Amino acid sequence: MSLSRRAFVRTLGIGGASAFSTAWVVGHGREALAWGPDPVEEMLQASDDTVMIILSSNENARGPGKAALDALNGRADFKVGRYQRDISREDLPAAIAKSLGHGAQAENILTSTGSSHILEAGVRAYVSVGRPLVTGTPSYGNPARSTRAMGAEVREVPVDSNLRLDLDGMADAAQGAGLVFLCNPNNPTSATNSAENVSAFIEHVVSSSPGTGILVDEAYIDYATDPSVASAIAESLTYPGVFLARTFSKAYGMAGLRLGYAAGQTGTLDKLSRAWGLGEVSLLTASAAIASLNDPSHMEWEREENRKVRDFTINELGKMGFESAESQTNFLFVDIGRSAAEFREACRALGVSVGRDFPPMEKTHARISLGTMEEMQRALEVFRQVLAN
Repeated sequence: MSLSRRAFVRTLGIGGASAFSTAWVVGHGREALAWGPDPVEEMLQASDDTVMIILSSNENARGPGKAALDALNGRADFKVGRYQRDISREDLPAAIAKSLGHGAQAENILTSTGSSHILEAGVRAYVSVGRPLVTGTPSYGNPARSTRAMGAEVREVPVDSNLRLDLDGMADAAQGAGLVFLCNPNNPTSATNSAENVSAFIEHVVSSSPGTGILVDEAYIDYATDPSVASAIAESLTYPGVFLARTFSKAYGMAGLRLGYAAGQTGTLDKLSRAWGLGEVSLLTASAAIASLNDPSHMEWEREENRKVRDFTINELGKMGFESAESQTNFLFVDIGRSAAEFREACRALGVSVGRDFPPMEKTHARISLGTMEEMQRALEVFRQVLAN
């Protein structure tokens, strides 16, 4: 008797080496786990003749580059049975600092097992009752959830008409605040503020509200192709209380390996490390990250490949009459003219998983992560069918 795809996956289980490639496992992370069925469960829930296309968690469908996979394969042997010794504690921070430039040193980098710990540490270090969090809406929700769990205030500033973070409004709201969370490019709206405007915003808040921390989340900045968009690394090294959060989960395709980091002045990083546990990065993760940083040509390829898929998908949705926000990321925020829940359930029934609700725009907009070109071609057929109805 032949096994159905569902039975085949259930028989092998998540650990079955034949079921999932190293790149597939490494490239998938925790967002779907936190908000709904994980990618494997999505497959199991699909009908036997349907392979679910996962466009819900902003993961890198191509996974990590060859250099990272080679590094993993070269170290995944009996030696992992012993504690990490052949990579020093400074090797990874030094490699990250070198990639950032602007005079960054290893001491300006604080690594963690995923950038979510950096965001949590930022909230814990700077927010308190009477010292609120300032954030955009909609924007990445973890800092706001952590703040509310602490019983502190969240000041939410709506995005502007172009779905960019309203920097003027956030600067006004920052007066007397504990922390400003600036997600650039912004998740879920995909829009970006220029480096010039972000720098001016930081300078204004630093001067007008001393003591207010500024966390710039640059999880998706490696995907930006607009030359006006750049990292705020220079500002994080210049001002105390200003720091970046970045991740290897997106463009580097290492979501399943859990690696994030903060960049800033040493005093700022000390404050973060005291506020929240950040975990210890594994030998395998560090090896893959260093190999990735030493292979900049792969990142150039990844950025360009994502741009091609992004432009294609935006154009095809536009032909259907549905507008996407300007995107500098590996996802789109699309005005579908109906509720995200309705769209999501209809797509799921046809084998495509798209993003969760993002209040206050969940009645009109949906977030669609970008997969491979082949995946998006197939997904667009589903979108045509669903949106036509």
